[in-house]
Amino acid sequence: MPLLRRRHAKKFKKLKKLLLILALLINSPALPQAVNTLKIDSLYSSDGPVVIHENGNIFEAGILPGGGTFTMFTKYISVGDTLSCYVDETGQSFNFTLKDKIEAEKDVYEMPSKMLMVSDIEGNFNGFQMILKGAGVIDENFRWTFGAGHLVIDGDMFDRSLNVTECLWLIYKLEGEAENAGGKVHFVMGNHDVMNLKGDYRYLRKKYLINADSLKIPYSSWYSGETELGRWLRSKNCIERIGNILFVHGGIGGAFPFSKYTLGEINAEFRKRLDLSLTKKQLKEDLFLGSASPVWYRGIAESKAAPEQVDSVLTHFGAEIMILGHTILDTIKFLYGSKVITIDLEHKQNSDNGFMKALYYDSGNFYIIDNKSPKRRIKIKIIAP
Repeated sequence: MPLLRRRHAKKFKKLKKLLLILALLINSPALPQAVNTLKIDSLYSSDGPVVIHENGNIFEAGILPGGGTFTMFTKYISVGDTLSCYVDETGQSFNFTLKDKIEAEKDVYEMPSKMLMVSDIEGNFNGFQMILKGAGVIDENFRWTFGAGHLVIDGDMFDRSLNVTECLWLIYKLEGEAENAGGKVHFVMGNHDVMNLKGDYRYLRKKYLINADSLKIPYSSWYSGETELGRWLRSKNCIERIGNILFVHGGIGGAFPFSKYTLGEINAEFRKRLDLSLTKKQLKEDLFLGSASPVWYRGIAESKAAPEQVDSVLTHFGAEIMILGHTILDTIKFLYGSKVITIDLEHKQNSDNGFMKALYYDSGNFYIIDNKSPKRRIKIKIIAP
């Protein structure tokens, strides 16, 4: 084939591919199931459900695959109805029911006999289920199997990956099942969770905006105080103590006047600000949401804080150990004489390579575990107060 014809042929193929993608966007919901929306994140794809409370009614909306296309749905529901969540990343689904009521979480809990701790999942459903199953928290059908154990998510379920909604509903579902079994699920809020509630979508994947536009429900409304997940998220804390362990996503720095506040006062101020109208400058400088707040501060995880600062924080809040997410390190690390443990890892990279790691607590001992091998003993002992 002459060179000129080959060049035109290549241009035609590129143009044809571009037109196909545009057609998929314009003509949604029709989308061939063979398209890998995890790699082409700008495409319309399955999502939801988005559950909205409006004028005394509840309705759900979502996008589901079927018959080689994606189909949008909306319908009115009741609290006792069984809802379903489909996960496009894995092709799985699970059912759940809405809670009768949502109340603000407590600030302090007794130490359980066992606990799994993970942070910064950021919509990585596959990785999340891998570590939950590997640790014995759930079974193959996403049912709670951890008994009276506690699951702690130390912030950041939003942004970066493509199954945020599905991860949130799984946590929501497990929360009720755990309580029925005498256990507990803790979701301590992180900076990316706050960003999405405050309209900062810098790290949001395009899929969500396209899905929101297709459903005619602005993404800014998906987690408002009029939605089920929005109400639920607004019940969460930014700092908690479980036994003698303090959980906070970012950390407590010297610029935060922690000695003036109890845990309850910090959490109350944090929740109150989630719906305050703040300018970008005000938000950055805000004591409870800004760059020096518990959801953003990195100094301790980066070993930049003075040891005396760490000791003062732990003493004030009646804790002996602080567990942090937010700052990615190459492994789970024990800092400041094992008074601080950091648990944020390269979860997406790890799960793509077939494994996930997390921190595990069992009867006074910490372990680093993955989803395949037996737990590996870490030589540190925690005595419950």
